[in-house]
Amino acid sequence: MTKMMKCAIYNSVQNVTVEERPIPEVKENDVLVKVLRAGICGSDVGIYYHGGENYGVFPGSQFGHEFVGIVVEKGKNVSDDIKLEEKVFVDPVMSQPYGVAGSTMAGAFSEYALVQNAKIGVNLYPLDDDVDLDQAVIIEPMSVGAQGALAFNPKLDDKIVVLGAGPIGLGATAGLLGRGIKNVVVVDRNELRLSKAALLGVKTINTSTENLKDKLIEIFGTYPSYDPIPDVDMYVDAAGAPPLLSEVFNYARNHTKYAIISVFQKVELEGRPFIAAQPIIYGSQGYTHETIVEVIDHILNKKTPIASIMVTHKFKQEDISKALEFAASGQGIKVIIDYEL
Repeated sequence: MTKMMKCAIYNSVQNVTVEERPIPEVKENDVLVKVLRAGICGSDVGIYYHGGENYGVFPGSQFGHEFVGIVVEKGKNVSDDIKLEEKVFVDPVMSQPYGVAGSTMAGAFSEYALVQNAKIGVNLYPLDDDVDLDQAVIIEPMSVGAQGALAFNPKLDDKIVVLGAGPIGLGATAGLLGRGIKNVVVVDRNELRLSKAALLGVKTINTSTENLKDKLIEIFGTYPSYDPIPDVDMYVDAAGAPPLLSEVFNYARNHTKYAIISVFQKVELEGRPFIAAQPIIYGSQGYTHETIVEVIDHILNKKTPIASIMVTHKFKQEDISKALEFAASGQGIKVIIDYEL
């Protein structure tokens, strides 16, 4: 008899059901992971409200990509360094053969997920036996944020502004602090999110009540130019708000760096002054092996309290639709599915 598992299935806009499906077959190079915690990403919310086809998730498909779990079965060719009953983080991009295109269907919202061609340091990362799973589940989103924030290998005295205090922005901020960089300011319009950033020990700016340019000049000083601008070395976009990114493009001074993680729409800029400033722009998607290792070390060794700050709400798998709707409401930061509830 085929063994079954419960899976969250995307059917159509605002139509996600929990159904029974066969547990994936483990082939000779694969590993089966029992999912213990799964995070809800902004892309999962987008799938729910705007349609999965825009995200590579099609009707009748499992989905979800932020998860940690335990190895429960392995194929005969799988290396001995992957151990049964070991807690692991799964890199969803590398867990199946379709890379980024298939990562949104990696199976985080199912009871079991298949990791194909399983290898330590490629798609599986062992975790300590006593790891707090509520904290380990942020490895994936923190890796996204840290990848962008650290791409330019910032110096300890750099002045850095993180746009957005959601999970990616908080992950970027923690990544910077973990490197010993202290001159970090976080910008958002949501006071709950800014209060979480403040717990990391950084200054914050609420653009719904404060003038961004004036506050940045107050904190970092003025860079001499025809029109005084904030003396900022780098901006990290984790807000996904084109007008905000356009605004800080206008603050470019000599060789200002821009790490862009979240904006997917067109962004306008004033060409001539921007060109004159000779800025450097880096588009950041996903993460590298090195970033994942750094983030796991950060969380396990509590370099900042990010892991205890980010997760704000937990739901059962059967309540996945409620969890997605709550995540969209802006009332929390990282909403997760706890399979042990």
